[in-house]
Amino acid sequence: MSYENFAYYYDSLMDDRFYQDYYQFINQHAKFKSVLELGCGTGEIAILLAKDKKQVYATDLSKDMLEVARMKAMDANVDLLLGRIDMTDFETNQAVDLVLCLCDSLNYVLSKKKVLKTFKNVYDSLKYNGTFIFDVNSLYKTDQILDNYLEEENDDDFYFKWAVKKVAPGKVEHYVEIIDKENNDHVQEVHHQQTYDIDTYLNLLKQAGFNKVEYYGEFEPYHQESQRIIFVCHKTREEVK
Repeated sequence: MSYENFAYYYDSLMDDRFYQDYYQFINQHAKFKSVLELGCGTGEIAILLAKDKKQVYATDLSKDMLEVARMKAMDANVDLLLGRIDMTDFETNQAVDLVLCLCDSLNYVLSKKKVLKTFKNVYDSLKYNGTFIFDVNSLYKTDQILDNYLEEENDDDFYFKWAVKKVAPGKVEHYVEIIDKENNDHVQEVHHQQTYDIDTYLNLLKQAGFNKVEYYGEFEPYHQESQRIIFVCHKTREEVK
């Protein structure tokens, strides 16, 4: 499911430092001039890269997310190529140096078959020596941290509720409710996410053609209680699909 009205509140709930850390991580692990971002959300990372004069094609399944990204790019006075695509079913006319799929966007792809299809699409979209960076929630996070998780805030002009429950191993259901009392707006959305163990992702990446892969826990070396796993995948000439 793609974000709908929640898109207009998304940034107010995110930590700006997280995007800065990701921006630094990307530049440490990839050399690139052109980038395709899948699941770009409100465009925070895309705009940071566009400010560096990178050629950025930012895509998402949500029309509302893309509209927010468009408005923010205008405010930042940067050029973004924006497009609505399904990461499980796309192809590009021109190969790029870097593909990004961040902020657990891949976890919204709910079957291994479609994850593999996404990886194949990405592989075909990359130049040789290009890089694919994506992240997923870890099984530790979905099965232990998010199971029966509840976050709730209520003040004079804003109410926020985020409730999560585990519905199967690696699979969670998010319920988000926002009441904007000042603007008389009420948002309710339900989202489903699925994650797998590291070996499953490595196997699917290998099937897609990626044989040179590193992974990290958040922005540090991976450990058993890492909540976000970041994969850095390289398309090299010796790979055979």
